[in-house]
Amino acid sequence: MPGVEEFRVLDINSTWLGVGVEELMENAGRAVAEVLGERTDLEGRRVLVLCGTGNNGGDGLVAARYLLEAGARVSVVLLGEPKSDAARGNLAKLRRLGVKVRRSFERLDAEIVVDALLGTGVRGEVREPYRRAIEAINGSRAFKVSVDVPSGLNERGEGYCVAADLVVTFHAPKPGLERFPTVVVDIGIPQEASRCVGPGDVVVRLPKRRREAHKGEHGRVLVVGGSAEYHGAPLLSARAALRSGVDLVYLAVPEVNFEVTRGFSPEFIVRKYPGERFSARAIPEVEPLLEKVDSVVLGPGLGVVEETLEAVVEFLNLCQKPCVVDADAIKALRDRLPLKGARLVLTPHAGEFYALTGERLPQEPEARAEAAAEWASELGAVLLVKGSVDVIASPDGEVRLNRTGNPAMTAGGTGDVLSGIVAGLIARGMRRFDAACCAAFINGYAGDLLTEERRSLTALELADAIPHAIKDIFERFGRI
Repeated sequence: MPGVEEFRVLDINSTWLGVGVEELMENAGRAVAEVLGERTDLEGRRVLVLCGTGNNGGDGLVAARYLLEAGARVSVVLLGEPKSDAARGNLAKLRRLGVKVRRSFERLDAEIVVDALLGTGVRGEVREPYRRAIEAINGSRAFKVSVDVPSGLNERGEGYCVAADLVVTFHAPKPGLERFPTVVVDIGIPQEASRCVGPGDVVVRLPKRRREAHKGEHGRVLVVGGSAEYHGAPLLSARAALRSGVDLVYLAVPEVNFEVTRGFSPEFIVRKYPGERFSARAIPEVEPLLEKVDSVVLGPGLGVVEETLEAVVEFLNLCQKPCVVDADAIKALRDRLPLKGARLVLTPHAGEFYALTGERLPQEPEARAEAAAEWASELGAVLLVKGSVDVIASPDGEVRLNRTGNPAMTAGGTGDVLSGIVAGLIARGMRRFDAACCAAFINGYAGDLLTEERRSLTALELADAIPHAIKDIFERFGRI
């Protein structure tokens, strides 16, 4: 059953897809009135609508308007000023219709009480004046109808709440509603709002930074990569991890790349291992770094020499930290997965997916999603399959699509940036699947921001655009 966070994600993603709060609020309020009208003759009935200041209260204000149209004698109690533009607009509509809006609920003189005080965001004990209002509703002999959830019911389906005779809930059942007579109604949330990753996933799931936080609290990432042939790829992953908001990034590279890597930026903690590439000799040098970090990126620029591929498997067998496996390291894992105890995110493009599984990916996104889901379960890993439409699948059957991004992102190194974001979000405390979903969205969103003003981009520009993309997402969608 979806939790409270999932419903906020849906609200924000619906707006992203063009179905705004105003439309959802209108549909929700109308549905409440229609369900009531199906159960009783509303003509002349005394109906009191109790509204809070959030969007649940806005739903109640819409319901009041439709109940008035159905012939009910409607009065409204509003416990404060509405917080959203949509709710304020619906309050203005009611007042233009001549509906009396009071601020006092001492006397609940009604045959039907509509509870639109609090929605799904309740945490902890209900505060005044809401608790007193809930007590007044429960002390009334009126028929009690709750909008979405009985006010006071918390995200776990617990808590002192309205003893509703009927709950009209939206989109899907909520925790705790099995105790109440409930009608589930469709209010127009697009199917894509849950199928595709959107800004709601980022706004709701990205961990907040505490004012009292200390260095390291927002995560530490280790990037293992590079070879005599390729030194830039691990730097791009490290840059992206840092730009995604982690506090510290360690880079482990072959000694041949040590000086150029250390000279790239003073922000990284660079360690070297012997030789020109990752091998069994490198593991004793890299293993102690695992104790210092929260997540790992393995693969950027490693190359496909046999001793490197063997070392990848050896390293993953001892790595107990969540690990994003990218690029050349993916090719080492064919017929080797699942690895016992490993917590992996694999980020293949279509060619690497074939090297890993021996299966060609279909072009159509839904068919691609089905294949990714089957292989995620088979491999015991989260899969982030890169493409014009990214597919993210978990071993538990969760599947999402990501449609941000553009053709300019075929530039070399953008996949390394994506891996760094995934590891950064995991280090900050996100689940592997959620981190992969949000990283895909942020990566593509950053690319879209860059190409609003130009026709091409570089991977380094993409990495540096990450914090701007996150800021833009929160500014545009964080108040919905």
